[in-house]
Amino acid sequence: MSDPLQDLQERLSRLEELVARLVEKVDAPPASALPRPPPRVIVKPPPPPSSPSWLPLPPPRLPRPQNPIVYVAAGGAGIFLIGAIFFLHWSIQQGWIGPEFRFVLGLLVGGGLAAGAARLILGDNPKLGVCLLLAGLGTVLFTLRWGAFEYHFYPAPLGLAGAACCVLLAGGLAGRARSGAALSVALVAGFLSPLVFSEGGHHEVALAVYLAVLMGAALAVPYLARGARWSVSRWLAVAGTWLLLAGSCQAVGRADATILLALLALHYLLAGLWIWLPGLREERPSTPTLLWFTASLAAMTLTWTLWRLLRWPTPWFAAPVLLLAALNLLMVKPLRRHLGSRQADLGLLILAAGHLALAVPIALDWAWVGPLWGLFALASAWAVNHAEEATDWEDDELRALLILALGMAALATLRWAFHAVDWLGFGGHPAPLFNANFLEGLLAAGAWALLVRRGKGTALESFICLEIVGNVVLAMELGRIVRYAGGEARMASIVVTLAWALGGALQWLGSLSGERTKVQRMLAVAGYAWLGIASCKLLLVDLSGADTPKRALAFLGVGAIFLTAALVANRARQKRKEVEL
Repeated sequence: MSDPLQDLQERLSRLEELVARLVEKVDAPPASALPRPPPRVIVKPPPPPSSPSWLPLPPPRLPRPQNPIVYVAAGGAGIFLIGAIFFLHWSIQQGWIGPEFRFVLGLLVGGGLAAGAARLILGDNPKLGVCLLLAGLGTVLFTLRWGAFEYHFYPAPLGLAGAACCVLLAGGLAGRARSGAALSVALVAGFLSPLVFSEGGHHEVALAVYLAVLMGAALAVPYLARGARWSVSRWLAVAGTWLLLAGSCQAVGRADATILLALLALHYLLAGLWIWLPGLREERPSTPTLLWFTASLAAMTLTWTLWRLLRWPTPWFAAPVLLLAALNLLMVKPLRRHLGSRQADLGLLILAAGHLALAVPIALDWAWVGPLWGLFALASAWAVNHAEEATDWEDDELRALLILALGMAALATLRWAFHAVDWLGFGGHPAPLFNANFLEGLLAAGAWALLVRRGKGTALESFICLEIVGNVVLAMELGRIVRYAGGEARMASIVVTLAWALGGALQWLGSLSGERTKVQRMLAVAGYAWLGIASCKLLLVDLSGADTPKRALAFLGVGAIFLTAALVANRARQKRKEVEL
């Protein structure tokens, strides 16, 4: 018999070996198994915490109420001013108080209102102070007028000088308070003063000198009062000055026209300072391009008025126009440095091109002004698309440039409409395709096409203008070709009908291709419209007075266009169905 202890040890070692083999089999992967990628874990964002249903909702924000005191004060200022005028007039009729006392009373009331306005403007209620300033300046202004014309205390020029002093004091108050509204009130009083103290007669040169002094003195306010905005004052200063200068240029005599022409140049310089040069800490001027276009247009118009009055040769007028074109070109780089951006570049370049477009026909032949205006409109429309793609243009400047492009396109279209063709005879013009009339319409249509390309805002209106100008220009030129080749006017009219029918059919077919987008719908409407116009013209115009062969040609041609368009559309639809299947 073996030893029991030894036997137990052997059994224990075999058991350990068996357990070790079993552990190895469990831990080792099977040979046929391939490694698999780790499972994809999708992490979902936690749901937003929901507020308990018992919590009350925040109250809706109501619009901030406007201060009714300002509106009441504005109405009260105007009513008080009218009442003061009626009271003084009534006191004169009743004879209660003497002229001297009435005059002093008016000055005291107006001065007291102005003093109270100054206290409020410099204090905590500047809007109410501006309303009182309007009433005070108006009271003083009409009191000084009565002292000159009703009481004859002093001559009218002395009363104008007193009113000018009051205006200067109001401008100083506006500068100290940095109030654009107070400056606007002072400018209104300054523009009314020469009208109130007018004695009739020819004082156009004196008025221009007065306006120059007023603009120069008021211009110091935006420069000295830093950190404010004067956009309304700028528009008021430039517009009011040139409106009064327009009246002076219409009434001036030939002897004073030369002096007034020189003063116009001074006012043009002052307008440039008002528009382009803000104060040292002021923000960049708003819409300077549109305001500069307005001042330039006014300057050119009034200069032409005086030029005709002086009976100077018309071709010589191209010289000042070219001078202004060169001035706008020279202003590009300095204004770029001053404004810190290219805000004014396109506007100045377009204005220079516009002056060139005006100078060339003046110096050469006025008949070519239409094509040059059309070229100017085309350049303006391109500038709008270019500026919208850029990043350094402000919304106000884009809006001003768009207004300019629309205005020039409309002007070029009107020029073409009134001077392009003889709507019935198609005669009296040079060879087709090589005449100013065709180029006018083609450039105007191109300008409208670029404005349609923007795809927003005025795209629908521009598309309508493009349809009218483009289709009429091409159809009328085809009619002119027929006339130039020796055909009759009736035959040219039939060709116009066929051209409109063909244009409508092509646009209608274009609307059927692709998805039903906004452009496709616009083409469909335009196609139906021109097909209808061609049909109406065929029945109402081409039938009357035409012989049988011409009637047959007209009906066969228009009918063939309609049938061809229908067949092409049907075939295109069948192809689309086959592709879908």
